[in-house]
Amino acid sequence: MALDNYENHKRPELVSFDDIDYEKFPEVQAARSSFTREQWIRTYELKVTHDALRKCKQYHQHDAQKNCRPLIFKYMKMIESYPLQGYLGYQKNDPSK
Repeated sequence: MALDNYENHKRPELVSFDDIDYEKFPEVQAARSSFTREQWIRTYELKVTHDALRKCKQYHQHDAQKNCRPLIFKYMKMIESYPLQGYLGYQKNDPSK
């Protein structure tokens, strides 16, 4: 993809399960795809942070605990706050209902 097409790229609409009518299937589908997209982005962000932490530990070796401390804390916080769950788990236990 060329960089000149980046400005013309149409971003998908973010739809929350809180804002939809469950009787209308297209709205439910849009919320599901939006939720799946967000989960994928979080997973990829976690993967990038893990790779950066691995490279930092590989580079610093014996001093990795001291030199990679900010990455370690960031990765630990991400693991705690980024639980992977499918849209069905959220949809069935919708906090707004």
